[in-house]
Amino acid sequence: MEQIGFGLIGAGVIGRVHARNVAARADAQLRWIVDIDPARGGELAAAYGARFTVSVDEMLADPAVQVVMIGSSTDVHEAHLLACVRAGKALLCEKPIADSLERARNCLDAARAANTIAAVGFNRRFDPQHLAVHDRVRAGEIGTVESIHIVSRAADAPQPAAAQRAGGMLREKGTHHYDLAYWLARSEPVEIYAAGGCLFDPGFATYGDVDTAALTLRFASGALATFSFSRRTAYGCDESIEVFGSKGMLQSRAPRPRSISLYQGGRVIDDGIDGHWYDRFASTYVAELDALIAAVRAGVAVEPTLVDGMRAQAIAEGAVESLTRGVPVQIANVWQA
Repeated sequence: MEQIGFGLIGAGVIGRVHARNVAARADAQLRWIVDIDPARGGELAAAYGARFTVSVDEMLADPAVQVVMIGSSTDVHEAHLLACVRAGKALLCEKPIADSLERARNCLDAARAANTIAAVGFNRRFDPQHLAVHDRVRAGEIGTVESIHIVSRAADAPQPAAAQRAGGMLREKGTHHYDLAYWLARSEPVEIYAAGGCLFDPGFATYGDVDTAALTLRFASGALATFSFSRRTAYGCDESIEVFGSKGMLQSRAPRPRSISLYQGGRVIDDGIDGHWYDRFASTYVAELDALIAAVRAGVAVEPTLVDGMRAQAIAEGAVESLTRGVPVQIANVWQA
């Protein structure tokens, strides 16, 4: 099978994940890595036999590059995405699409006009457990969706300054889960209310951020989604979904890597959950890449789309406003044509 040529923009944490996954495939070739840091980017390129450049344009000029993975910082997503569209490349952009709704809309409009195959990196949709819940909801097993509850608690908190550069918790963490809620409810979001605080690290408050939050999202159908977020646990990466409907309930719980129990004295001690987000979700990045390559070969659209990315970004902006003002906020439908 002919290999699909890939370019990667960004050699940070998520860039390394994408580089590893592309390079591991027989049907793909990682041709270029672009990064503003020659040492970091050059090292990653050498590890996977790719060429390195600090120039996005140089990478895009290579006709063998058919797909670009955008894993750069959020403030340059718009420039990188628009450059890919102009060059006629299919793309996957890590969330958020851009650092404002206006810039995200620019990206969406450009990709639509050029009929670009463009995906957003909402890898949680590809988790086998989450996907099984989604498919069984769609099959009608629990009837009409009435409420959704999503828990996301990271094992280890980032440094407050780094978290702010990523957009803050309600944006950076939240967008994954707002997208999951829409994906499960299949109804457009209309209102968000967010409450939060710094319960264990006051350093986040310096940047106008929080380390703990609870949110309620209302959909046009009347269904509600609630979210419980924390930046750290004392026990691992804790993520779960509960979907309650008119005929029953479906759950996707935090899986345990092993199922071993120690019975001793008056206690039963079970193995814990995954200790790191990548341990929990490594397979989702591979499945995400599978879907992207299949779409490029077939010349068809791939989900999650830029529309999905912009919807989640609009919810995030509403959540930040709600947290600041202390009131529910209406969500402006800026993602539809």
